[in-house]
Amino acid sequence: MYLWKCWRDTRWFFVVFLAIAALPMPMAAFASHFGTVIRDAGPMAFQNTFMMVVTAVAYALATICAIQEFTDKTAHFLFTKPRSRGYFVWTSWIVGFTELLIVAAVNLFVGWRVLAHYGVSAFSDGGPQSWNLVSPQSFIEAAIYACFAYALTFALAAILRSGLKGLGASLGLLAGMVGASVALQMRWKIHLPVPPQQIGHLPLALSECAWVMLALLFVLAAQLVVERAET
Repeated sequence: MYLWKCWRDTRWFFVVFLAIAALPMPMAAFASHFGTVIRDAGPMAFQNTFMMVVTAVAYALATICAIQEFTDKTAHFLFTKPRSRGYFVWTSWIVGFTELLIVAAVNLFVGWRVLAHYGVSAFSDGGPQSWNLVSPQSFIEAAIYACFAYALTFALAAILRSGLKGLGASLGLLAGMVGASVALQMRWKIHLPVPPQQIGHLPLALSECAWVMLALLFVLAAQLVVERAET
């Protein structure tokens, strides 16, 4: 079963990513004297840890899942099977995305439990101008960006049939989007949204859904390119 093959190929990486997700907050609490760091800056550490973990794991899982299946020799073997090309693309993507969601959930749960142990709220209320403001929206935006980065990197790695090339192209494209947005804002005062920013006057929830749909379109594009290349 191809689903099981995808899991078998990535399971040890997944275990490592789970450890990376679970350890930072407990280690920070253990290293601090009587949890003073957690009490003083726990919510900000919680937010920053989540953002770094889900982003790094998104790029890593996208590269690993794509490279396991879509290098030239592996793809040639898979595509001789009585399955559509789309089946292999989407199954591999879903396995990696499920693992990403689990890693994010573990990081959230462990971080929340560490803060609760020291009686610290997971979200700070220092006011909208506070340097250490932490709100649920911050975590949602980090998750949206991770979803976008995962889909884009997976699609490019599958199309280019190289994990490193796909990762490099994805990082370059996202950096280019940010650079273009900043340049347009500075030169002509034109706001070009980049993930996970709000799109125009759309409600925030609709903007986030739009970024997720765009991410899925990347995978669909990868499917079409793979199908066309193998016909």
